[in-house]
Amino acid sequence: MIGGIKMADISVFGDSVLKGVIYENNTYKVSKNRFSNICEDILGISIENKAKFGSTINIGKNIISKNIDLIKETNSKYVVMEFGGNDCDYNWVEISKNPDKQHVPKSTIKEFIEVYSNLIEELKELGKQPVLLSLPPIDSIKYFNYISRKLNADNILKWMEGNKQFLINWHERYNIEVFKLAINNDIPIIDITSKFLEIKNYSRLLCDDGIHPNEEGHTIIAEAIKEHIEKRKIELVG
Repeated sequence: MIGGIKMADISVFGDSVLKGVIYENNTYKVSKNRFSNICEDILGISIENKAKFGSTINIGKNIISKNIDLIKETNSKYVVMEFGGNDCDYNWVEISKNPDKQHVPKSTIKEFIEVYSNLIEELKELGKQPVLLSLPPIDSIKYFNYISRKLNADNILKWMEGNKQFLINWHERYNIEVFKLAINNDIPIIDITSKFLEIKNYSRLLCDDGIHPNEEGHTIIAEAIKEHIEKRKIELVG
């Protein structure tokens, strides 16, 4: 209990995917049918969702630092994290203006690995078990159309050397690091990626921006989490 309020079973930290943000009718909103809500129902647990739209690993680090008491007081030993989707992103406005210049992502690979590794270690020191979620795949065409819709699309494509597939490849580059972080730190990872890739046209599980899962996609994520827990007979609380 903190301030007389019953604490949640599990706290989760991450970006807008974990928050349950969907893009619908040209507007972003948090879906009532987000996967964390579905998991609360099907797993019989309470989840404190501290994910935030636009979070990179550094923003996540600050949010976690502000919620140490919450983490300590949750009933479960597990703390769930999902980062990478914003870390790999670029300043498309600048790229649109200056396609011939060098540009860096919001978090470099090196920075992403270092900060994420430190977060994992800090949670372990609190007596918690970090659990990572992999990233759902994106749709390069949808995402390119979204990021370039008010910009110079030709310049952005020029910077990509004419290859829109760069978007999904670069996103997957960070996703690979998430799997490696789990292996190198000997912690669990719930594979969301494969669950999407098993579907022939997984793009139908994504919003029109090509990067956020829609409500059907959130159902798939919840199923992947449930299967992971049941297969390993994990006791979430206690």
